[in-house]
Amino acid sequence: MGSGWHEWPLMIFTVFGQCVVGGFIVLAFALLKGGLTPEAQQRVTTGMLWLWVLMGVGFIASVLHLGSPLRAFNSLNRVGASPLSNEIATGSIFFAVGGIGWLLAVLKRLKPGLRTLWLVVTVLLGIVFVWMMVRVYNSIDTVPTWYGIWTPLSFFLTLLMGGPLLG
Repeated sequence: MGSGWHEWPLMIFTVFGQCVVGGFIVLAFALLKGGLTPEAQQRVTTGMLWLWVLMGVGFIASVLHLGSPLRAFNSLNRVGASPLSNEIATGSIFFAVGGIGWLLAVLKRLKPGLRTLWLVVTVLLGIVFVWMMVRVYNSIDTVPTWYGIWTPLSFFLTLLMGGPLLG
């Protein structure tokens, strides 16, 4: 039996993805709640850079798990039918919408109404992304420890615990 080192890239992707979503939710709520000065809002928005860096590291790690980076595009072949394809697609959409919105916010090109919409949409995309992660593991009924209530519970608890630590 192997030592499991080949699973580290997936672990990094999964844990970083959940923590980034949680961290984004914390920072989004801080921005949506109001009461921050414009300077503090800009500091919070600028601090989101580290979330997107971690998400990028997670995606790089997930590509390394495929053996060849050229296989990454094949993992999107069955969006809508395959839990793995859905996870990668929703994660990519979360990363793209969040990252582009972040860049626009840092460059002060995002109006306050659009910023609110961007924050809410990105939070919802993040929650869907974590749910799609759950669906990947819950669809493997040959691994009893993944095929149960503990997988979604642990994934969302990682979001709830890791998010505030990053936020």
